[in-house]
Amino acid sequence: MRIIHFDESEGTLKAEAKNLEDLWYLSMIVTPGAKVAGRSFRRFVTAGEGERAKSGEKKPIHVVVEAEQIEFAESANRLRVTGRIVSGEPEEFVQAGAYHTLDVEVGSVITISKEITAFDREMIDEAKKSAKAIKAAILALDDRKATFSVITNSGIRHKAEIESGASKRDLKGFDEAKKGFFFELYTLLSGAEAEALIVAGPGFAKDEFAKYVKEKDSKLYSKIRIEHSSTAERNAASELLKLGAINRLMESQKMQDEFDALENLKKSVAKDDGYSVYGPAEVQKAVESGAVSELFVLDEIARKDAAAQKAIRAVRNAGGKIIIFNAQDEAGAEFRSFGIAAMLRYRTNY
Repeated sequence: MRIIHFDESEGTLKAEAKNLEDLWYLSMIVTPGAKVAGRSFRRFVTAGEGERAKSGEKKPIHVVVEAEQIEFAESANRLRVTGRIVSGEPEEFVQAGAYHTLDVEVGSVITISKEITAFDREMIDEAKKSAKAIKAAILALDDRKATFSVITNSGIRHKAEIESGASKRDLKGFDEAKKGFFFELYTLLSGAEAEALIVAGPGFAKDEFAKYVKEKDSKLYSKIRIEHSSTAERNAASELLKLGAINRLMESQKMQDEFDALENLKKSVAKDDGYSVYGPAEVQKAVESGAVSELFVLDEIARKDAAAQKAIRAVRNAGGKIIIFNAQDEAGAEFRSFGIAAMLRYRTNY
């Protein structure tokens, strides 16, 4: 997400959604009662003499609505904010008090005015970190060459192009040259500080390289996803983006992080080892004692519950980790029975 302006004291956030993930963050921040401003379209109704009113063409407007309904329509790649119009321009096309739906899409710029909560602050900071982070490292290769690229929210960055040097005509030196080529690629991939690692290509070279990595470094291999691309050139990264391979991987990894957190919590609860608590009252005690290392909150609770927002702020200020569970995914649905929970640095109950 590109933050254009943010003033916590005056409760104003102006931001541009750069991708689908940003729309989800914005859907968490926009709450009923928030004023949301952005560009939209409104149908201008006209009527001829002696005729019933009929629909005219859609006119571009800049509108401010007071949010009542917020819907993140992931399948339609948009965030829909519905509410009464507060103000707008041009005035002849905007009727204050009438209902309007503001469709926020990738590339849209909106301004949100509301009281900024601890949860909102967490979402804004998470979105900012997400924008800077390397989302995926992509290694596309065939028998002759490889290209190495990274993808962030700001776009594709091509980092390296490596020639193989292994020729099947050189029977004696082929295997050694191929190992050297693979080792160079392995070094690149192992040094990539990326959330996802993708190895792609048109032929069998990607599979051979994956096998090489598996034998050399099983931990790194477990992070790799193998995909097909029609080329080992630079445009392989763009091709994988268009096919949705990277989005699918990122979504599965985010869910995996939630599942890992949930499993750690469940194991601790099952063992009754004293290093976890759940429920509003117990979590509040742990937060007040400064014992929380990780705080887990269901997004539905974090948005609306003042006590949960206070806990988020306290843990965040103390340097603890916070995971907001998405109620719409599988891990979030299972976490719903906890609602709010925490992992502890030390036991508070003996």
